[in-house]
Amino acid sequence: MSLEEELKEGAEHAHQSGEKGIGLTMAIVAVLLAIATLMGHRTHTEEGLIQGKIVDEWNFYQAKHSRAHEYGATAEVAALLPNGKELALKDYKKSLDEECGTPPEHGCSSPARDSSILRPLLTPDSTTDGKEDKKEQGESAKIESPANDEAAKEHGKQANAAGEKHENKSSSHKPGAVNIQENAKEMERERDLVERRADYYDGAELFLEISIVLCSIALLAEAKLFWQLSFISTILGIGVALFGFLGVR
Repeated sequence: MSLEEELKEGAEHAHQSGEKGIGLTMAIVAVLLAIATLMGHRTHTEEGLIQGKIVDEWNFYQAKHSRAHEYGATAEVAALLPNGKELALKDYKKSLDEECGTPPEHGCSSPARDSSILRPLLTPDSTTDGKEDKKEQGESAKIESPANDEAAKEHGKQANAAGEKHENKSSSHKPGAVNIQENAKEMERERDLVERRADYYDGAELFLEISIVLCSIALLAEAKLFWQLSFISTILGIGVALFGFLGVR
């Protein structure tokens, strides 16, 4: 017997036996049950959609991470060639872009960063850059003169231009494997939250169904004790549903 038929039969029996209160209770609980069921179905659907996006993100991460390793391996092969330094650095840059994005995230490095073959090519560049930076700083310190008002205004204009340039760079940022992995983990946390909320809606649905069964027993057995017990399960069902809606964060 379906829920609709059971409610119809219970209402007729309640009308015939004069137990209109029980029939009214069954009708109200049925409305609450329909609401809890609808919320549960929508939440489970949302959970499925998020899970699909998570799978796509992890597949994208695997593709980017694999390409980073491939470019790193290609850079190692190029470094072994007689005149392959430039090609090796180019492939290493591609590996870094695939892993860390463009521009690369702070503290992120290519999977080939610790390669014993590429280390001699990377370290001297960084050392040379450091020396050149120190040399430039020394020369600029000798050339600089005391700042005046006009120079301060010019500096302010340059700072604004640099800020706009930085904003344009951040807007054109291309995510790497590290960024995609973080997005996937964040989506997993969101999915877990939605899953817990759906579990509460399912629990509320169970309590409300128990209430309808108790009301049906009260009509059939003509014992109001079961009707009174249905109020307890109804309150529990409403409380569980509200906690799932408001308390799960």
